[in-house]
Amino acid sequence: METSSRILVVTEAWPPTSGGVATSAQRISTNLAKLGIGITVFTFDSSRPITDPEYQFESMEDEVKVVKFGPFFLKRPNEEIRGLSEKHRAIMRRRIYDAMERTAQRQTVTGIVSLYVVNAGWLATYLSRSLNVPHILGVRGNDIGRNIFSSDRLAPVSLAVENASAIICVNEHLRQRLLLAFPQVATKTKVILNGTIGEHSEQPRAHIREDIARQTGWPVTSLWAVFIGTPREKKGLRNLLEAMLSLPENHELRLLCIGPEPGALEVRVCGAEWKRLKENGRLFCTGQLPRTEALRLAAGGDIVVMPSVEDGLANGLLEGMALGLCPVASDIFSDVLRDGENGFVVQRGNTFALANALQRAAGDSQLRHDLGGAAQQLAIIRHSPRREAEDYLQVLRGLGI
Repeated sequence: METSSRILVVTEAWPPTSGGVATSAQRISTNLAKLGIGITVFTFDSSRPITDPEYQFESMEDEVKVVKFGPFFLKRPNEEIRGLSEKHRAIMRRRIYDAMERTAQRQTVTGIVSLYVVNAGWLATYLSRSLNVPHILGVRGNDIGRNIFSSDRLAPVSLAVENASAIICVNEHLRQRLLLAFPQVATKTKVILNGTIGEHSEQPRAHIREDIARQTGWPVTSLWAVFIGTPREKKGLRNLLEAMLSLPENHELRLLCIGPEPGALEVRVCGAEWKRLKENGRLFCTGQLPRTEALRLAAGGDIVVMPSVEDGLANGLLEGMALGLCPVASDIFSDVLRDGENGFVVQRGNTFALANALQRAAGDSQLRHDLGGAAQQLAIIRHSPRREAEDYLQVLRGLGI
């Protein structure tokens, strides 16, 4: 039996699974370990058929022990889980919880940090009670931004929120959303802004732009606004497409979406606009890429755009800032950006304001360069992974962990 005390991180996802939660979980866990904290990660696995018996995998990654429990229904194609009843999902949660509890009891866990409220935070609530240790609930995005409006998810959200020892939101917007539903938790809720790993391509920017031009058919001299991530309704996709369509057809600005094609909901909401821009040669979508390749291509852009109408602190925005791209983003990200100082900030959902900001960014190369440089410095200094880990450590210490 292990005797060293450890922090248990329970996360909805872990790389190579894509998405902001997986990226953040790895970054936070790795950098806490660098500060000398023993870290064990519990996460869900969907690599085997959903009908398989329970299983778990263990590995060591940069001084972090990672334990994956499966099978689980998250991160699977819709056709694989279509018709899966809530009863069946509950059974799977119960089985995963039992396995997590047995594994945790073989260690000396002194505290739990969960990332994403539903499923991860839900099961972490039970684990914290079973192990009699504090639980820091991590609020990342849809887990509060959408789920306080979801009648079938509000109950597990309430359970996790009300019983957490402390709550960490990744931006002030999510904190305010949380307090709409749970004003009584204000004193135990704090904002810790995401960190970002500033990665730089070994290739010269000119070579990256030539590569993008070959893939897209765009002139290498044109201006490229880059969206990094999954194009979703909450990311302001409809406003972004409408803003692009409102520009003159001969405008040199193109939209490079580095991520998968839109999902079914987005196709229903704005599929016609997406198709029109693609057919006009003003939009190109790369498809899902490994993170390293995604950021390599992003480094060839001019603008990073993130006009979210509901969001946490998008990793794609911070990654674009760290690459020196000029930010054009909604006021969801006012914790980070100041209009005219380190980017263009527009009112969420305001298509006219977004189109105007894109035109201003495209039309003034010096301003674009200056704002991109200021954003890059901010990302490197204020959003360092070490600073983020130290902020988490301060919360842990405040709970006596």
